[in-house]
Amino acid sequence: MADILADSSGDISGDRQLRTTVERQDEKHKKAGRFVEAVLSFWLTGIMPAKAPANGGFMKYRLLASDLDGTLVTDDKRVTGRTKRAVEAMTAKGGIMVLSSGRPSYGVWHVARELSLDREGGYILAYNGGELLDCRTGEVKFSVTIPKDRIPEIIGLSRQYKTAILTYEGEYIITESGDDIYVAGEARNVRMKIKEVPDMISYLTFPIVKLMMVGSEEQILKMEPVMREALGPEFSVFRSEAYHLEILPAGIDKGSGLLKTLDYLGIPREEAISCGDYDNDIPMNEAAGLGVAMANGCPEIKEKADYITLSNEQDGVALVIEKFMLEEE
Repeated sequence: MADILADSSGDISGDRQLRTTVERQDEKHKKAGRFVEAVLSFWLTGIMPAKAPANGGFMKYRLLASDLDGTLVTDDKRVTGRTKRAVEAMTAKGGIMVLSSGRPSYGVWHVARELSLDREGGYILAYNGGELLDCRTGEVKFSVTIPKDRIPEIIGLSRQYKTAILTYEGEYIITESGDDIYVAGEARNVRMKIKEVPDMISYLTFPIVKLMMVGSEEQILKMEPVMREALGPEFSVFRSEAYHLEILPAGIDKGSGLLKTLDYLGIPREEAISCGDYDNDIPMNEAAGLGVAMANGCPEIKEKADYITLSNEQDGVALVIEKFMLEEE
């Protein structure tokens, strides 16, 4: 078309002007189409897609699911100023923040408040995908619990192999091993109090999402195959950290939890980013459209990642937000 116009008019600058006009009109039509899609989505589902940024286009990635320890927070469990600013800018633009952790919801609340998710909105995907909590309302959106009739068996195995076990109730860690150093470490990590009970089997009458064995790395490596064989296919048994062996209902992990969250919000997986550093984050990375590993992550997660960002000590999650959710295309 450019050659024909140049031959017929001899005015190449006019051709450029015409092409520019056509391109602008085409972009206007694309933006109008995106707006119509957004309105239809809201009308059909009641959920509005991420708000349009300043340039009028929609964010390619609308949701970020991030692990906490070794990922979002520093080694001394701080949220840096750069990370706070990045998350606040992302949520102001219409993005959705999901704090995905093996911790109970209570153990994540202080991070949610630091990031203003209790005011601006966001979610906590707790217990390695077992429970979703709305930060603004405090409402539990879904929760999967351990069958009550299997709890005595699990507690019995912990006693048999002399390995401390714990669970959570409100602001408390519930355990029979109140003086165990690994239980104390978990309490510090999640900022919860320890409540020692003489008999967990009789005490645990409320719904339990997760039980966790804690101990030395050697002990946890020994217990992992033992518990998998003893509990069978009804349970998901895995190490979330070197000193933690998590026990949840089968099919529960961060990946399945993220997919349920996306389904609840009406967001395609292609529009989600996941950030993590350890084995238990791999299913979440695989469920997201963009799976990100931290530079400090384990070899397995880095090998399978779509992108490797900076370490948790270098604001790696903030970099991901800035690069993939705040930069205008």
